[in-house]
Amino acid sequence: MKYSNAQITYHWLSAALIFVMLGTGLAYSYELADAGAMTVHQWAGQGLIAVLVVRILVRLSRNAPVHHTPHSAWEDMLARIVQAGLYLCMIAFVVTGYVSASAETDNVLIAPVSLAFARSDMGELMLEAHYMAKWVLLALLLLHIAGALKHAIWDKDNTLSNMTYHSKRTPL
Repeated sequence: MKYSNAQITYHWLSAALIFVMLGTGLAYSYELADAGAMTVHQWAGQGLIAVLVVRILVRLSRNAPVHHTPHSAWEDMLARIVQAGLYLCMIAFVVTGYVSASAETDNVLIAPVSLAFARSDMGELMLEAHYMAKWVLLALLLLHIAGALKHAIWDKDNTLSNMTYHSKRTPL
């Protein structure tokens, strides 16, 4: 059994949006790009919010596929911790980013939060949390990618192919 085509699409769409956000956010922060990068960053963030909502609802309604090749207990636990961390960090990332972007008068948000709240001490705390979350998210993504590559290259099992549209068949 593998993930549904919808789950695969939401996974890779989330990945693409996160990498766009990381690239544009870092480019803007380090003054490698102008305000246009922040516009793309905000649109990608709003897209990620929509994808995350649908992705979480679909994930809650479907079980993860059963692996035909058993993983060790430590691998299963580490995978669950990293995946839970990714979901929590993505949620924190988009919430803190949305509040932070709401403080800008030239934002492109569909429904910004109250300007007074966004510019309050709590809003400033959200901005700091957003900056911290990007590094936590990047670290979790690197662990996630390393695990996927380990399974594809070292173990040569179905773990990565379960999250692609074309999977190799495993003898039962």
